[in-house]
Amino acid sequence: MISTADTIARIEGYFLRCAMPEPAGNALRVFSERAGLLVRIVTAGGQEGWGETWAYPHAAAALIQHQLAPHVLGRSITNPRGIHQAMLAAAVPDRRGQTHMALSAIDIAVWDALGRSSGRSIAELLGGALRSEIDAYASGPLLPAGANRYAGFEQAVERFVADGFQAVKIRVGIGFEADVRAIEAARAIVGAEAPLMIDLNESSTVGDTLALADATTASRLAWIEEPVRHDNTASYRRLAEKLSVPLSGGESFCGVQAFRDVMVDGALAILQPDLAICGGLTEAMKIAGLADAFDTAIAPHVWGSGVNFLASLQYASLLSGYGKNPGFPLFEYDKSHNPLRAAIFDPRPDGRGRIAVPDGPGLGIPIRIETLGEYVTGRWSISA
Repeated sequence: MISTADTIARIEGYFLRCAMPEPAGNALRVFSERAGLLVRIVTAGGQEGWGETWAYPHAAAALIQHQLAPHVLGRSITNPRGIHQAMLAAAVPDRRGQTHMALSAIDIAVWDALGRSSGRSIAELLGGALRSEIDAYASGPLLPAGANRYAGFEQAVERFVADGFQAVKIRVGIGFEADVRAIEAARAIVGAEAPLMIDLNESSTVGDTLALADATTASRLAWIEEPVRHDNTASYRRLAEKLSVPLSGGESFCGVQAFRDVMVDGALAILQPDLAICGGLTEAMKIAGLADAFDTAIAPHVWGSGVNFLASLQYASLLSGYGKNPGFPLFEYDKSHNPLRAAIFDPRPDGRGRIAVPDGPGLGIPIRIETLGEYVTGRWSISA
Protein backbone atom coordinates (compact mmCIF):
# COMPACT_ATOMS: atom_id res chain seq x y z
CA MET A 1 0.00 0.00 0.00
CA ILE A 2 1.39 3.40 -1.01
CA SER A 3 1.79 5.89 1.81
CA THR A 4 0.60 9.42 1.14
CA ALA A 5 3.78 10.59 2.87
CA ASP A 6 5.73 9.24 -0.15
CA THR A 7 3.80 11.26 -2.73
CA ILE A 8 5.52 14.21 -4.38
CA ALA A 9 4.03 17.42 -3.04
CA ARG A 10 6.41 20.02 -4.45
CA ILE A 11 9.00 20.55 -7.19
CA GLU A 12 11.57 23.31 -6.73
CA GLY A 13 14.08 24.66 -9.21
CA TYR A 14 17.35 26.49 -8.58
CA PHE A 15 19.17 28.26 -11.40
CA LEU A 16 22.95 28.17 -10.96
CA ARG A 17 25.62 30.33 -12.55
CA CYS A 18 29.30 30.97 -11.94
CA ALA A 19 31.87 33.02 -13.84
CA MET A 20 34.93 31.43 -15.42
CA PRO A 21 38.34 32.92 -14.57
CA GLU A 22 38.76 33.65 -18.29
CA PRO A 23 36.84 32.79 -21.48
CA ALA A 24 37.76 29.25 -22.52
CA GLY A 25 36.24 26.21 -24.14
CA ASN A 26 36.95 23.78 -26.97
CA ALA A 27 37.77 23.92 -30.66
CA LEU A 28 34.30 25.18 -31.65
CA ARG A 29 33.21 27.48 -28.86
CA VAL A 30 34.33 29.35 -25.76
CA PHE A 31 32.28 30.42 -22.76
CA SER A 32 32.71 32.82 -19.87
CA GLU A 33 30.34 31.20 -17.36
CA ARG A 34 28.87 27.89 -16.29
CA ALA A 35 25.16 27.44 -15.65
CA GLY A 36 22.69 24.73 -14.74
CA LEU A 37 19.40 23.82 -13.11
CA LEU A 38 19.11 21.88 -9.86
CA VAL A 39 15.72 20.36 -9.11
CA ARG A 40 14.51 19.36 -5.66
CA ILE A 41 11.41 17.26 -5.13
CA VAL A 42 9.77 17.21 -1.70
CA THR A 43 7.28 14.59 -0.58
CA ALA A 44 4.22 15.11 1.58
CA GLY A 45 6.21 13.54 4.41
CA GLY A 46 9.10 16.00 3.99
CA GLN A 47 11.59 13.72 2.22
CA GLU A 48 13.68 15.46 -0.43
CA GLY A 49 15.60 14.37 -3.51
CA TRP A 50 17.93 16.26 -5.85
CA GLY A 51 18.44 16.11 -9.62
CA GLU A 52 20.07 18.16 -12.35
CA THR A 53 20.09 19.16 -15.98
CA TRP A 54 22.61 21.67 -17.30
CA ALA A 55 22.35 22.15 -21.07
CA TYR A 56 19.39 24.59 -21.31
CA PRO A 57 18.37 25.37 -17.74
CA HIS A 58 15.62 27.91 -18.42
CA ALA A 59 14.01 25.86 -21.18
CA ALA A 60 14.15 22.78 -18.97
CA ALA A 61 12.54 24.69 -16.11
CA ALA A 62 9.66 25.78 -18.35
CA LEU A 63 9.11 22.21 -19.54
CA ILE A 64 9.09 20.90 -15.98
CA GLN A 65 6.67 23.55 -14.76
CA HIS A 66 4.22 23.44 -17.65
CA GLN A 67 4.57 19.98 -19.20
CA LEU A 68 6.03 17.46 -16.79
CA ALA A 69 4.84 18.58 -13.35
CA PRO A 70 1.24 17.36 -13.85
CA HIS A 71 2.64 13.87 -14.48
CA VAL A 72 4.87 13.97 -11.39
CA LEU A 73 3.04 15.78 -8.58
CA GLY A 74 0.96 13.42 -6.47
CA ARG A 75 2.91 10.32 -7.57
CA SER A 76 4.86 8.16 -5.14
CA ILE A 77 8.66 8.17 -5.07
CA THR A 78 8.47 4.41 -4.48
CA ASN A 79 7.92 3.94 -8.22
CA PRO A 80 10.62 5.91 -10.11
CA ARG A 81 10.12 3.89 -13.30
CA GLY A 82 6.42 4.64 -13.28
CA ILE A 83 7.10 8.37 -12.96
CA HIS A 84 9.68 8.15 -15.74
CA GLN A 85 7.19 6.37 -18.01
CA ALA A 86 4.55 8.98 -17.28
CA MET A 87 6.97 11.77 -18.23
CA LEU A 88 7.98 9.97 -21.42
CA ALA A 89 4.32 9.75 -22.39
CA ALA A 90 4.26 13.56 -22.29
CA ALA A 91 7.33 13.82 -24.51
CA VAL A 92 5.62 13.19 -27.86
CA PRO A 93 6.65 14.51 -30.37
CA ASP A 94 9.91 15.55 -28.66
CA ARG A 95 11.43 12.08 -28.25
CA ARG A 96 15.10 12.98 -28.62
CA GLY A 97 15.55 16.47 -27.30
CA GLN A 98 14.80 18.99 -24.60
CA THR A 99 12.10 16.97 -22.87
CA HIS A 100 14.60 14.22 -22.09
CA MET A 101 16.93 16.81 -20.59
CA ALA A 102 14.17 18.18 -18.37
CA LEU A 103 12.92 14.80 -17.22
CA SER A 104 16.51 13.77 -16.46
CA ALA A 105 16.53 16.16 -13.51
CA ILE A 106 13.22 14.82 -12.16
CA ASP A 107 14.26 11.19 -12.59
CA ILE A 108 17.56 11.63 -10.72
CA ALA A 109 15.71 13.49 -7.95
CA VAL A 110 13.12 10.72 -7.55
CA TRP A 111 15.79 8.02 -7.24
CA ASP A 112 17.65 10.20 -4.73
CA ALA A 113 14.50 10.73 -2.67
CA LEU A 114 13.69 7.01 -2.66
CA GLY A 115 17.23 6.21 -1.57
CA ARG A 116 17.15 8.73 1.25
CA SER A 117 13.74 7.56 2.47
CA SER A 118 14.84 3.90 2.49
CA GLY A 119 18.38 4.47 3.76
CA ARG A 120 19.94 2.91 0.65
CA SER A 121 22.19 4.28 -2.07
CA ILE A 122 20.93 4.60 -5.63
CA ALA A 123 23.30 1.78 -6.61
CA GLU A 124 21.65 -0.48 -4.03
CA LEU A 125 18.19 0.43 -5.31
CA LEU A 126 19.25 -0.43 -8.86
CA GLY A 127 20.46 -3.91 -8.00
CA GLY A 128 23.76 -3.42 -6.22
CA ALA A 129 27.13 -1.96 -7.10
CA LEU A 130 29.75 -4.03 -8.92
CA ARG A 131 32.57 -1.89 -7.54
CA SER A 132 33.10 0.56 -4.69
CA GLU A 133 35.66 2.71 -6.52
CA ILE A 134 35.96 3.90 -10.12
CA ASP A 135 38.98 4.49 -12.34
CA ALA A 136 38.84 8.21 -13.15
CA TYR A 137 40.44 10.22 -15.91
CA ALA A 138 41.24 13.92 -15.88
CA SER A 139 39.30 15.74 -18.59
CA GLY A 140 40.86 19.01 -19.72
CA PRO A 141 42.13 21.55 -19.87
CA LEU A 142 39.68 23.97 -21.41
CA LEU A 143 41.38 25.87 -24.23
CA PRO A 144 41.64 29.61 -23.55
CA ALA A 145 40.30 32.15 -26.03
CA GLY A 146 42.89 34.15 -27.93
CA ALA A 147 45.67 33.62 -30.42
CA ASN A 148 47.31 30.75 -28.53
CA ARG A 149 44.57 28.23 -27.76
CA TYR A 150 47.11 25.89 -26.18
CA ALA A 151 48.48 28.44 -23.70
CA GLY A 152 49.23 26.71 -20.40
CA PHE A 153 48.38 23.30 -21.85
CA GLU A 154 51.44 21.34 -20.76
CA GLN A 155 51.38 22.80 -17.26
CA ALA A 156 47.74 21.76 -16.89
CA VAL A 157 48.44 18.17 -17.94
CA GLU A 158 51.36 18.06 -15.52
CA ARG A 159 48.96 19.10 -12.73
CA PHE A 160 46.58 16.27 -13.65
CA VAL A 161 49.37 13.75 -13.24
CA ALA A 162 50.53 15.36 -10.00
CA ASP A 163 46.95 15.12 -8.69
CA GLY A 164 47.10 11.35 -9.08
CA PHE A 165 45.21 10.72 -12.32
CA GLN A 166 46.40 7.69 -14.25
CA ALA A 167 44.52 8.61 -17.45
CA VAL A 168 43.95 11.92 -19.25
CA LYS A 169 41.68 13.22 -22.01
CA ILE A 170 42.69 16.40 -23.80
CA ARG A 171 40.76 18.74 -26.07
CA VAL A 172 42.15 19.24 -29.56
CA GLY A 173 40.88 20.44 -32.93
CA ILE A 174 42.68 23.78 -33.21
CA GLY A 175 44.79 22.88 -36.23
CA PHE A 176 46.66 19.85 -37.51
CA GLU A 177 50.22 20.75 -36.51
CA ALA A 178 49.23 22.28 -33.18
CA ASP A 179 47.07 19.26 -32.37
CA VAL A 180 49.85 16.80 -33.15
CA ARG A 181 52.25 18.75 -30.92
CA ALA A 182 49.70 18.82 -28.09
CA ILE A 183 49.06 15.07 -28.32
CA GLU A 184 52.76 14.24 -28.38
CA ALA A 185 53.41 16.59 -25.44
CA ALA A 186 50.59 15.03 -23.42
CA ARG A 187 51.90 11.53 -24.11
CA ALA A 188 55.37 12.54 -22.93
CA ILE A 189 53.89 13.92 -19.70
CA VAL A 190 51.47 11.10 -18.79
CA GLY A 191 53.95 8.36 -19.66
CA ALA A 192 53.99 5.47 -22.06
CA GLU A 193 51.35 3.28 -20.38
CA ALA A 194 48.68 5.74 -19.20
CA PRO A 195 45.49 5.87 -21.28
CA LEU A 196 45.48 9.08 -23.34
CA MET A 197 42.32 10.19 -25.13
CA ILE A 198 41.47 13.15 -27.35
CA ASP A 199 38.19 15.05 -27.73
CA LEU A 200 37.61 16.94 -30.98
CA ASN A 201 34.23 18.30 -29.80
CA GLU A 202 32.62 17.84 -33.23
CA SER A 203 35.12 20.18 -34.88
CA SER A 204 36.70 17.90 -37.49
CA THR A 205 35.91 16.01 -40.70
CA VAL A 206 36.35 12.39 -41.73
CA GLY A 207 39.50 13.14 -43.72
CA ASP A 208 41.10 15.36 -41.11
CA THR A 209 40.36 12.88 -38.33
CA LEU A 210 41.97 10.07 -40.27
CA ALA A 211 45.03 12.24 -40.94
CA LEU A 212 45.34 13.18 -37.26
CA ALA A 213 45.03 9.56 -36.15
CA ASP A 214 47.67 8.51 -38.66
CA ALA A 215 50.08 11.25 -37.58
CA THR A 216 49.77 10.33 -33.90
CA THR A 217 49.98 6.55 -34.16
CA ALA A 218 53.05 6.52 -31.92
CA SER A 219 51.04 8.21 -29.15
CA ARG A 220 48.71 5.17 -28.97
CA LEU A 221 45.44 6.99 -28.34
CA ALA A 222 42.88 5.09 -26.26
CA TRP A 223 39.97 6.75 -28.06
CA ILE A 224 38.96 9.66 -30.29
CA GLU A 225 35.87 11.45 -29.03
CA GLU A 226 33.23 13.17 -31.15
CA PRO A 227 35.37 14.05 -34.20
CA VAL A 228 32.29 15.13 -36.20
CA ARG A 229 28.76 16.27 -35.37
CA HIS A 230 27.22 13.85 -32.91
CA ASP A 231 24.24 13.03 -35.14
CA ASN A 232 26.31 12.42 -38.30
CA THR A 233 26.09 8.66 -37.99
CA ALA A 234 27.13 8.04 -41.59
CA SER A 235 30.48 9.73 -40.98
CA TYR A 236 31.00 7.83 -37.73
CA ARG A 237 30.36 4.60 -39.59
CA ARG A 238 32.93 5.55 -42.25
CA LEU A 239 35.48 6.45 -39.57
CA ALA A 240 34.88 3.23 -37.64
CA GLU A 241 35.60 1.23 -40.78
CA LYS A 242 38.95 2.96 -41.33
CA LEU A 243 40.30 3.75 -37.86
CA SER A 244 42.19 1.43 -35.56
CA VAL A 245 41.57 3.86 -32.68
CA PRO A 246 38.15 3.38 -30.99
CA LEU A 247 35.53 6.10 -31.42
CA SER A 248 33.53 7.44 -28.49
CA GLY A 249 30.48 9.67 -28.26
CA GLY A 250 26.91 10.03 -27.10
CA GLU A 251 27.07 12.87 -24.58
CA SER A 252 24.38 14.75 -26.53
CA PHE A 253 22.13 11.73 -27.19
CA CYS A 254 18.66 11.83 -25.68
CA GLY A 255 16.93 8.49 -25.14
CA VAL A 256 17.99 4.90 -25.63
CA GLN A 257 16.88 4.91 -29.26
CA ALA A 258 19.66 7.31 -30.23
CA PHE A 259 22.22 4.92 -28.74
CA ARG A 260 20.55 1.97 -30.44
CA ASP A 261 21.10 3.55 -33.85
CA VAL A 262 24.87 3.95 -33.44
CA MET A 263 25.16 0.47 -31.95
CA VAL A 264 23.39 -1.13 -34.89
CA ASP A 265 25.68 0.83 -37.21
CA GLY A 266 28.77 -0.23 -35.29
CA ALA A 267 29.74 3.44 -35.25
CA LEU A 268 30.85 3.84 -31.62
CA ALA A 269 33.07 1.59 -29.54
CA ILE A 270 32.50 3.59 -26.34
CA LEU A 271 29.19 5.12 -25.27
CA GLN A 272 29.18 8.32 -23.22
CA PRO A 273 25.68 9.00 -21.89
CA ASP A 274 25.26 12.06 -19.70
CA LEU A 275 22.69 11.38 -16.97
CA ALA A 276 21.55 15.02 -16.97
CA ILE A 277 20.72 14.85 -20.69
CA CYS A 278 19.96 11.28 -21.78
CA GLY A 279 16.88 10.78 -19.60
CA GLY A 280 18.24 10.27 -16.12
CA LEU A 281 19.16 7.08 -14.32
CA THR A 282 16.15 5.13 -15.55
CA GLU A 283 17.02 5.75 -19.20
CA ALA A 284 20.73 5.26 -18.54
CA MET A 285 20.08 1.75 -17.23
CA LYS A 286 18.38 0.91 -20.53
CA ILE A 287 21.48 2.24 -22.30
CA ALA A 288 23.65 0.04 -20.07
CA GLY A 289 21.64 -3.01 -21.06
CA LEU A 290 22.03 -2.09 -24.72
CA ALA A 291 25.79 -1.71 -24.25
CA ASP A 292 25.96 -5.15 -22.65
CA ALA A 293 24.06 -6.67 -25.56
CA PHE A 294 26.59 -5.22 -28.01
CA ASP A 295 29.61 -5.82 -25.74
CA THR A 296 30.29 -2.08 -25.85
CA ALA A 297 32.04 -0.02 -23.19
CA ILE A 298 30.52 2.90 -21.29
CA ALA A 299 32.43 5.91 -20.00
CA PRO A 300 29.77 8.34 -18.71
CA HIS A 301 30.03 11.96 -19.78
CA VAL A 302 30.10 14.05 -16.60
CA TRP A 303 29.50 17.79 -16.70
CA GLY A 304 27.57 20.26 -14.56
CA SER A 305 27.35 20.43 -10.78
CA GLY A 306 28.11 18.01 -7.99
CA VAL A 307 24.65 16.46 -8.29
CA ASN A 308 25.33 15.03 -11.76
CA PHE A 309 28.82 14.04 -10.61
CA LEU A 310 27.42 12.03 -7.70
CA ALA A 311 24.63 10.47 -9.77
CA SER A 312 27.19 9.45 -12.39
CA LEU A 313 29.38 7.78 -9.75
CA GLN A 314 26.39 5.74 -8.60
CA TYR A 315 25.69 4.77 -12.22
CA ALA A 316 29.31 3.92 -13.01
CA SER A 317 29.44 1.59 -10.00
CA LEU A 318 26.69 -0.51 -11.64
CA LEU A 319 28.23 -0.90 -15.09
CA SER A 320 29.62 -4.13 -16.50
CA GLY A 321 33.30 -4.32 -17.36
CA TYR A 322 33.97 -7.59 -19.07
CA GLY A 323 34.80 -9.21 -22.40
CA LYS A 324 36.75 -6.82 -24.59
CA ASN A 325 36.21 -3.93 -22.14
CA PRO A 326 37.95 -4.97 -18.90
CA GLY A 327 39.25 -1.44 -18.28
CA PHE A 328 35.79 0.12 -18.18
CA PRO A 329 33.90 1.95 -16.92
CA LEU A 330 36.13 5.00 -16.86
CA PHE A 331 34.83 8.05 -15.03
CA GLU A 332 35.22 11.55 -16.45
CA TYR A 333 36.51 14.10 -13.96
CA ASP A 334 36.20 17.58 -15.47
CA LYS A 335 39.23 19.50 -14.23
CA SER A 336 38.19 22.95 -15.37
CA HIS A 337 37.10 25.67 -12.93
CA ASN A 338 33.84 24.42 -11.45
CA PRO A 339 32.71 25.61 -8.01
CA LEU A 340 29.24 24.21 -8.84
CA ARG A 341 30.76 20.77 -8.38
CA ALA A 342 33.44 21.53 -5.82
CA ALA A 343 31.00 23.16 -3.37
CA ILE A 344 29.08 19.86 -3.21
CA PHE A 345 31.73 17.16 -3.68
CA ASP A 346 35.44 17.58 -4.32
CA PRO A 347 37.18 14.19 -4.14
CA ARG A 348 40.76 13.39 -5.07
CA PRO A 349 41.88 10.19 -6.78
CA ASP A 350 43.90 7.74 -4.73
CA GLY A 351 47.34 6.46 -5.68
CA ARG A 352 45.80 4.21 -8.33
CA GLY A 353 43.78 7.02 -9.92
CA ARG A 354 40.48 5.82 -8.48
CA ILE A 355 37.60 7.63 -6.79
CA ALA A 356 35.55 6.01 -4.03
CA VAL A 357 31.79 5.89 -4.61
CA PRO A 358 29.94 7.44 -1.63
CA ASP A 359 27.71 4.77 -0.09
CA GLY A 360 25.29 6.91 1.89
CA PRO A 361 21.57 7.05 1.08
CA GLY A 362 20.49 8.26 -2.37
CA LEU A 363 23.27 10.13 -4.15
CA GLY A 364 25.64 9.07 -1.38
CA ILE A 365 26.05 12.31 0.55
CA PRO A 366 23.67 15.05 1.75
CA ILE A 367 22.98 17.92 -0.68
CA ARG A 368 22.75 21.35 0.94
CA ILE A 369 21.74 24.20 -1.35
CA GLU A 370 23.27 26.66 1.14
CA THR A 371 26.75 25.61 0.00
CA LEU A 372 25.86 26.97 -3.45
CA GLY A 373 24.23 30.15 -2.14
CA GLU A 374 26.40 32.63 -4.02
CA TYR A 375 25.78 30.80 -7.31
CA VAL A 376 21.98 30.59 -7.08
CA THR A 377 20.60 33.23 -9.44
CA GLY A 378 16.91 32.35 -9.23
CA ARG A 379 14.45 29.82 -7.87
CA TRP A 380 10.89 28.66 -8.39
CA SER A 381 8.44 26.20 -6.85
CA ILE A 382 5.31 24.38 -8.01
CA SER A 383 3.03 22.38 -5.69
CA ALA A 384 0.36 19.75 -6.04
